[in-house]
Amino acid sequence: MEERKKQLETEEKLIREKEKVVKKEFKEFWQVAIDFIKELFNIRKYADKEFTRQTILESIPFRGHSAWLLIFSIMIASVGLNVNSTPVVIGAMLISPLMGPIMGAGFSIGTNDVETFKKSAINFLVMVSLSLITSFLYFKISPFDTASHELLARKTPTFFDVLIAFFGGLAGIVAITKKGFFNVISGVAIATALMPPLCTAGFGLATSQFDFFYGAMYLFFINSFFIALATFLVIKYLRFPVAHYLNSVKRRRISRIIYFLAILVVIPSILTFINIYQQEIFKQRANDFIHKEIVYEGTQVIKSNVDPVHKEIDLYLIGEMVPLSVIKVWKEKLPEYGLQDVKLNVYQSADKTNEIEQNISEKVKEQILEKLFIENKKVLESKDEQIQALSRKIQQLQQKLEIGDIPFQQISKEAKVLFPRIKEISYGENLYTNFKKTDTIPTFLIKWNKRLPYSVKKKEVSKLQKWIQTRAKLDTLRIISLN
Repeated sequence: MEERKKQLETEEKLIREKEKVVKKEFKEFWQVAIDFIKELFNIRKYADKEFTRQTILESIPFRGHSAWLLIFSIMIASVGLNVNSTPVVIGAMLISPLMGPIMGAGFSIGTNDVETFKKSAINFLVMVSLSLITSFLYFKISPFDTASHELLARKTPTFFDVLIAFFGGLAGIVAITKKGFFNVISGVAIATALMPPLCTAGFGLATSQFDFFYGAMYLFFINSFFIALATFLVIKYLRFPVAHYLNSVKRRRISRIIYFLAILVVIPSILTFINIYQQEIFKQRANDFIHKEIVYEGTQVIKSNVDPVHKEIDLYLIGEMVPLSVIKVWKEKLPEYGLQDVKLNVYQSADKTNEIEQNISEKVKEQILEKLFIENKKVLESKDEQIQALSRKIQQLQQKLEIGDIPFQQISKEAKVLFPRIKEISYGENLYTNFKKTDTIPTFLIKWNKRLPYSVKKKEVSKLQKWIQTRAKLDTLRIISLN
């Protein structure tokens, strides 16, 4: 009995010791994991503060080359927006020096440097003025005075613009704090899209469409502020040295002024952020309501306008008349989607009171006609593709009647002589589709020597395709390598 008791005590002791070892190992494992994560995201260790400071200070002024570079890039972006060319706009943003004064402002606030803040503010105003004057002059002389889709896209800021500006600003300042990552700034300039809103504002001034001017400038200042805010946060996190003043009273006064200005900008920006977020939520709920609830047999929604400011939803319908009882049910379902106190306006093409004609704007009419034109164009293009596919099939059949079947045996023998690295050849006519059109294409399956390098095989396939097309008199041909 005593021996059994001692044995149990020994086993319990061993279990406790094992538990201690497991807990120790587990603790060590978590410590290693935490240290790894800290090292993985550690930017303080590799930050070059002097390089960052010099880089930001050098990018603030707009003088000489940078001023001309700004003018030229604004002109290129204006042309791209005017002719609805996204690649041109992206190219202009790549060469634009707009980020300098904005990041300079965030840096100066973070380091309590009032002189740098003044320089950043002055150069920011110079930058905006030069951009507006350049874009205004271009759009004033441009023969194209209608708003393209690229211009319309910069008229109203969205919640996602705020997110892009903030995280783009974070990427920009983090990249600058380490040598070798400065090329990231070009990508940040494209992502945050500072230049297109300024060009759009110039368009609004030149064409006296002030809704474009106000909306685009609003978007530009939102982007600018959140880039500066991101810079400020990173500078503070990296603990950059703050500017020191001999007079302690002056230093405290300057600190208070800078932080007061920062708070003065932050408060409306937070309110703006919340407002934009709420508008996006409203639009999302409204679109969800339209897609799920606005269904009536024989009727189609050709246009919908969602106005989050006035809390209104305008629907433009064509087809069968929707009874008032159905519209009433639609209105009753609005609260289910979180759309309380929202006014639903329904305009129908068969409305004898001509209410749709009175309420629909010329712009909406153009969009409706454009939508109908696009839909009809798609139908016609689909029919054209079918006709072209049939024509190609007829031509292929005619070719077969004229030259007979492809002499596969002869071609394979000749191919083995000309291309000795081929091991096997198969032939067939395969149905091929890219989901836009379907066609029958002669296809050769080739099995090559396994030791043949990929670069050599690629050249051999190209030569083989040209040879077979010439030898067999084929217009189209596919070569597929099986290895």
